Amino acid sequence: MIGATLLGAVLALGTPPGPATTAEAGQEAPLGRGVGELSDVVEVTVVNVDVVATDRNGRPADDLSRQNFRVFDNGEPVELSYFSHGGAGDADPELVHEPLSIAFFFDNTHLSVASRSAVMDQIKDFARGQLEAGDRDVPVYAMVVAFDGELRLLQDLTTDYIALAQGLNRAEAAHQVFTEAQGLKRRSQESFLQLMDQLNARRQESAGSIGALRATLAELLAYARVVHHDSARTADAIEEVVDSLALVPGRKAFFLISDGFAARPFDRLLQNVQKRVAGRREETGVELMQNREVDAPEGFDAPNNLYTRNSNIQGTAALSATSFQQHLSAFDLSDRYDGLAALANSHRVSFYAFKPPEVEVAAAALSERVSDQQKLTYLSDLRGVLNGLAHDTGGRAWVSGRNVGAFFDQVAADLRSYYSLGYVLDEFVEGSIHEVRIRTRPRNLRLRHRTSYVARSLRERLAERTVGALLLGWTENPHGLHIDSIQWDTGGGGFYDVGFTVSVPLDKLVMVEQAGERTDQVRVVAVVLTEDGEQLAPSHIVLPLAIPDGDWAEARDQFFAVSFEYPIPRGSHRVAIGLWDENGGNGSYIRREFSVR
Repeated sequence: MIGATLLGAVLALGTPPGPATTAEAGQEAPLGRGVGELSDVVEVTVVNVDVVATDRNGRPADDLSRQNFRVFDNGEPVELSYFSHGGAGDADPELVHEPLSIAFFFDNTHLSVASRSAVMDQIKDFARGQLEAGDRDVPVYAMVVAFDGELRLLQDLTTDYIALAQGLNRAEAAHQVFTEAQGLKRRSQESFLQLMDQLNARRQESAGSIGALRATLAELLAYARVVHHDSARTADAIEEVVDSLALVPGRKAFFLISDGFAARPFDRLLQNVQKRVAGRREETGVELMQNREVDAPEGFDAPNNLYTRNSNIQGTAALSATSFQQHLSAFDLSDRYDGLAALANSHRVSFYAFKPPEVEVAAAALSERVSDQQKLTYLSDLRGVLNGLAHDTGGRAWVSGRNVGAFFDQVAADLRSYYSLGYVLDEFVEGSIHEVRIRTRPRNLRLRHRTSYVARSLRERLAERTVGALLLGWTENPHGLHIDSIQWDTGGGGFYDVGFTVSVPLDKLVMVEQAGERTDQVRVVAVVLTEDGEQLAPSHIVLPLAIPDGDWAEARDQFFAVSFEYPIPRGSHRVAIGLWDENGGNGSYIRREFSVR
């Protein structure tokens, strides 16, 4: 990746009669031009945890107070610095009113057209009800994203249901996505069924099943490789959308609409293989599979399948020196989805995973060829990831059943009635995963909340949100952020030194009066995406501002400008700029296409 070089910041304030402080550590810069510096500002991170509390019958527990909750971060008790209750009624002095953002993500690489079409009316009805429940003071936003091998923003965040419905219509009109995995799946199914037929044959013919097992396992490994690739790309797409929500205020509900995808390819299928062929030595004289202690890859802990420590396909004629589970370990995405849930939690995103009700195609095809005792319900556990993402982020999963309306009713109740708990995290390691546990009194309540989160600095979250503008076109600009110029000079090695200058009106910032000055601190980040799809490293700058009260009346009509420089090759590219106003607690994110010729 090409490195990004920070040129600096220029403060342009016209000519008011006093100096403006622009540097760290209290240094004064002359009026009109100053240099902003990268800064290691000590940050205090406030961790917010939304909790849905219900009794054993699923009814919301709306009468809890701060004293009913005990929160533990990485096993250590923390003191709540913030507590509020949503949906309890206007009489509640700690009633919370905050915006809600809903993302509808259609995973078209793992979603059939029939499944998608069957639930679009219910999705539209739910979306309409949520947007209509918002108002000017407490808005509800919604967006539509689809992934078909490429991430597509079909409608960015909006409070307009007509615009949202158009985005949902575009999602509904998308064609079926066909992948390499589908062809491999059919061949693997046929090979497996032929293997089962051989294993059910007479004793003198069963010995030939060793070769068939070897061929079948080779096909399954090829299939597992493609399944892993497709699932990993889906995880990357989900992560991009989650990252783009980093600095969107309030709660975020992420509707993951998918037929499901595997974290551990073929765990269910191979469990059936294990049951079918283990102990065949009595019939064939050759033991195809042994149950004994082996060194399986770490994390393979699912009970009673080939991902356990107690089963191993031996080298006889199936796989020579290496156990089958060691081959499969390269395709295990369990940790990837655990990390995705933790990242979503750090951005206050809850997954509502939704599998439209339709018969599993793989199960139907296989059940036609095998008896009830041999029937395979799944090739892989397609529902585990959906359940896990929902559970770990305090959301809900709907992976079976046909009463879709009940799911949306439950979600609507969650979004209306919840508790928001906050505590201060003074010290943390960037990127570290923290576990969250919550206890309540009375103890018979059922809680849903995020169980972990990734510690993220404001610097990192600002970069992630700017990347969302870069990749998804998700822009907002309450500060009037403007790209003044893009200029370049010939550099070395086929690159050009491209400079970007952006400006912001001072009167759009929240300048707080303090000790005879108007002060604020602004963070600005720039990210470039090149023509060939390479995302350059973000450039950051922290710019403290301090203007004497006597100069503020004149200075407020001026602006400041920040400049960045990147070495960029010739071509058509894209740049996104993000700005965070620390006093105002809000940001602006813009992007622009440009060409270097």
